[in-house]
Amino acid sequence: MLHILWLIIKWILILLGILIGLIFLILLLLLFCPIRYRGKLEKDRTDSLREIHATGEVSWLLHIISAQAFWEQGVLKTKICFLGIPLEKFKNLFRKKKKPRSLSNSEDQNAKKQAEASRSHEKTSKNENQNDTAELQMSEPQEDTVEDINEILEKVIMEPISISEEISEESEDEKKLRTKIADLILNIVGRIKTAVGNLIRIVQNFLGIPKRILKKMQSLALTIRNFCDKINWWKEFLDHPRTREALSFLWKNAKKLIYHVLPTRITGKITFSNEDPAVTGMVLAVLGMTIPFHKNKIEVAPLFDDENVLEGEILLKGRIYGIVVLKTAAELYFNKNIKYVIHRWRHKEVKHGERE
Repeated sequence: MLHILWLIIKWILILLGILIGLIFLILLLLLFCPIRYRGKLEKDRTDSLREIHATGEVSWLLHIISAQAFWEQGVLKTKICFLGIPLEKFKNLFRKKKKPRSLSNSEDQNAKKQAEASRSHEKTSKNENQNDTAELQMSEPQEDTVEDINEILEKVIMEPISISEEISEESEDEKKLRTKIADLILNIVGRIKTAVGNLIRIVQNFLGIPKRILKKMQSLALTIRNFCDKINWWKEFLDHPRTREALSFLWKNAKKLIYHVLPTRITGKITFSNEDPAVTGMVLAVLGMTIPFHKNKIEVAPLFDDENVLEGEILLKGRIYGIVVLKTAAELYFNKNIKYVIHRWRHKEVKHGERE
């Protein structure tokens, strides 16, 4: 019994070790296996700007996983590959396997529908027969009910209707006079009420003008004060030594990360010209400012032929290591000055002298 338990524990430990080893291997691959990218841009002299051909590829783990993008004639196309095989082919294989199952399922559904249709037809035929019998029963004349109704109508018609005709009538002139007097009194009272209400509103508005002016002046002074307080807070925040150290540290690490992400190899050749030679010279001056970035690896050939020309080809390659990105993020996260800046940003009401 103990021997069996020991074997089970042994196999469980072996499986756990394999699982931990795989996780550790994946982490090492993510950190030390670079993500490589490359791109190509080309244009012929006869092509327009929309006919520029551009391709880009991002790959990882010796091109086992890759993604490609193509720009041709103003249309962008993308493709994701695993072991060099597009994922669309894998999807097509799975769809082909699922088709016979779907056909068998459709046949079963058709058989079920036919059975249900036959059942519903039988039910409808039975219901029709029952309705016919019920109509035959209801069509028989009911003489007793008709005779009772006629007797009731004769009694109602023949009963004498006694209405008391003793009504106190007033003359029409008196009614009209009373209504006119009541309307006149109501009109006078309503006008008096409206006049008094308007007078009270005018007095209240006149007395409330200084209060409104005072409130507006107070709100304006408060907004100006808040704006000045914000300016002073930003000035103190940026002038604080810990804030300066945090910004310098952030800029230093950002430059390292940008330098790491930028292409490691750039080559190409560009030929261009413009109808105006002055424009050609200006463009050449601007392109000369980009030499520190590509280290003079892109050859620029200007033409002064009084025509618009643009052709060339540019190739670039680069890589990104996960360990570099992780190292930069960890340094920024554990830096005390950056933590201080984040804390000050979240708690703006705290002054610089209170937390050092």
